[in-house]
Amino acid sequence: MAEKDPAHGDSRPRPVNPARGGSGADTGWSVIGTMLSGMAVWGGAGWLLDRWLDIKVFLPVGIIFGMAVSIYLVVVKYGAAPPPSGGQRTSTTPGGRRSRPRTQKGQR
Repeated sequence: MAEKDPAHGDSRPRPVNPARGGSGADTGWSVIGTMLSGMAVWGGAGWLLDRWLDIKVFLPVGIIFGMAVSIYLVVVKYGAAPPPSGGQRTSTTPGGRRSRPRTQKGQR
């Protein structure tokens, strides 16, 4: 057992199995937190502008802007759904153009 411990000052070896990613619930809570914090921060900034300028328009604008920014951040961070694993429906030629669909003999 003492043979596996690194000498004093040496770095530890990497584990064989990498750390597993978060669960779907972790991702969901992160998305919800991002959405709520975006609305709260930008809505709060709009509320402060409303109080300072004595106008009642910046609070809803800030909330909508915060929601738009948080949706953008969620899409950038987590990306879109992966494409389906099925093969392509049409084949492509070496030049990248689609080939004509194959028909039975005698049909056009």
